[in-house]
Amino acid sequence: MSRYDVNVLLYRLKKDRAFRERFRSDPAAALRGADLTDEERDAFVRWSPRRLNELGGSLHLVLSIPGMEAH
Repeated sequence: MSRYDVNVLLYRLKKDRAFRERFRSDPAAALRGADLTDEERDAFVRWSPRRLNELGGSLHLVLSIPGMEAH
């Protein structure tokens, strides 16, 4: 996946409440159709903001997703 695609997924988590709720309840299922590397998928599923940023995710997006700070 490209840096752009990681950020598109982060943006979707920020703006799409229904997707965000699905992700919070079952991250692996919510990401099932996403074109992610194993490393990216793991960072999303474990919700590792630092790793997502290292993989190209915008720190602003990572930190601005409602309700994800405690995930």
